[in-house]
Amino acid sequence: MKQRWFWGTFFLVSAIILITSQLGLFGAHIGIWTLFFTIALIAIFVTSLRHLIMSSLVFSLAFLAIIYAKPLGITVLVPWTILGAALLLSIGLSILIHPRWYYRYHHHGNWAGNFDHERPSSATINDPNVNLDLSMSNTIRYIHSTDFEGANIHVSMGGAKIYFDDVQLHQAEATIAVDISLSSVELYVPKTWQLHLNVNNSLGDIQTQGTPTTAGPVVYLQGRVSLGQLTINYI
Repeated sequence: MKQRWFWGTFFLVSAIILITSQLGLFGAHIGIWTLFFTIALIAIFVTSLRHLIMSSLVFSLAFLAIIYAKPLGITVLVPWTILGAALLLSIGLSILIHPRWYYRYHHHGNWAGNFDHERPSSATINDPNVNLDLSMSNTIRYIHSTDFEGANIHVSMGGAKIYFDDVQLHQAEATIAVDISLSSVELYVPKTWQLHLNVNNSLGDIQTQGTPTTAGPVVYLQGRVSLGQLTINYI
């Protein structure tokens, strides 16, 4: 409820700013596309700050700095310098500061902890073909399947933890496609899986936790990470 009120108010205020800026009521006239990008980047920044998603937080500030380089007096910094610094900062901060996921889930169904006083939405999916489209939210998904064939996962401006530990493959191979933008995503996969990683990384961060076994079913992980973070956890 709080999140709905916040974003509703945010976009109402944005509409007022858009109209007043075009009427020349501000001291300086701001181009309409510049204003649209500014509103979108501020929205990304607020969401990222609230959930401590470091990559999207830093890059939203970086793009704002590029857009307003002249008023800020930082034109000496070329865009690639700002983006390069943002990449290094996002990696460093992502290591030091984790998204606000403070919980433990036991297989008996008991929760402990919370998500910064908000419990992330969770659901169990029983389907051999999984399609997830998550936006502006923090979620947990448990994939249960005895004949798993593949998954398509799209996450934007949010955070997701997706568990594949209770999955059996239908055949000896499967494919998981990811499309991650301005988000932090963690995949929990069986250590017996032999992951073949083919993910296009665009100003993002891809990490692996744990060590897989030397034999097991082959799973192709493909897609892209754009201004986000993907963590693969072998369990």
